[in-house]
Amino acid sequence: MKIAIEARPIKWSYGTGIGNYTYCLIEKLGELDQENEYTFLWTDQHPEAYIPFSRPYSFYALPKDDQREENEIPLWLAQEKADLFHLPQNGFRTPKPQPHTKLIVTIHDLIPYFMPEIVRPSFLKRFLTEMPEIVTRADKIVTVSEFSKNDLINVFQLNPTKINVIPSAPARTYTPQIHTKVVELLYQKYQFKRPYILYTGGLNPRKNVAELISAYAKVYPKLPQGQQLIIMGPEGKHQEQLKLLATALQLQTEVIFPGFVSNEDLPLFYNGADLFVYPSLYEGFGLPPIEAMSCGIPVITSNVSSLPEVAGEAALQINPHDTLELAETIYRVLTDNKLRKSMITNGFKQSQKYTWSENARQMLALYQEVVGEIG
Repeated sequence: MKIAIEARPIKWSYGTGIGNYTYCLIEKLGELDQENEYTFLWTDQHPEAYIPFSRPYSFYALPKDDQREENEIPLWLAQEKADLFHLPQNGFRTPKPQPHTKLIVTIHDLIPYFMPEIVRPSFLKRFLTEMPEIVTRADKIVTVSEFSKNDLINVFQLNPTKINVIPSAPARTYTPQIHTKVVELLYQKYQFKRPYILYTGGLNPRKNVAELISAYAKVYPKLPQGQQLIIMGPEGKHQEQLKLLATALQLQTEVIFPGFVSNEDLPLFYNGADLFVYPSLYEGFGLPPIEAMSCGIPVITSNVSSLPEVAGEAALQINPHDTLELAETIYRVLTDNKLRKSMITNGFKQSQKYTWSENARQMLALYQEVVGEIG
């Protein structure tokens, strides 16, 4: 087969879920698949520093430009004689049906349909306008959880057989590390020396970080080691609003906002944490809890959307709207050593269910099925 993949999210969405998903999938396909040819859609003439593909490949350089994309993507697919085109970024820029090229799209979630109030107006308009056509054009849809599959079926009245669930997974760097070395590195690089509770995964209202800060305010005076709360996420209006909340609660020295942290350093922050808390209101998959479990850190997360499915019984699940329940659960985990040890053991086992080797194997099998080369 000649397999074409939209690889530009690696650069456009670096450090985000879709960027990491695209990177890890391409990396593992390069290791797993020694038979098929690959071509990638890229942003410029220099993909070698970004695309982690271990075998020879071709590419087509195309910047973000709706008119050029509409005209040039079909020409690129025809020129490459691509049997299949996979778009991992919710299917945007899906070309019109091509006679010899099958289409697979990964749709991670339908947040604009269920929480339109938190989505940028321009993105909301594009998502609601284009998604019905994307799901119609696609020969197969991949999504990352049974929860998201059910959303797709219910919203678009799709035949369930059109949708394959292939989850996300942590990158290979998310593994347990020696705690004393991690603490030393965090102090050297970021001057962190106190124990802490960690949150990472974006700061928009859907992530419900304000609820976490409010719960922390209730429990902080009782914490056994006076753990700080570290909130990872980019600078911007959402971070400023959360900083104002922390100041209003007189926690400006206890709630820390490091700003953007590289993918290379994120495993350090996970490994250094006493607890990871993820009180999100809606997730198509919700990778950060699994990343934390992979690093041997106990996890508290929400009991809504895909999170119970993904985290399973290895995490303590809370009502994300119940501040007191969240505060009490934080205190319980940080004061009950037997519970912590059990959560660490069970969480690590849960995280091992999600690997990019298995995901890439399933994806390659789907490619073969769609092109018709099975059997």
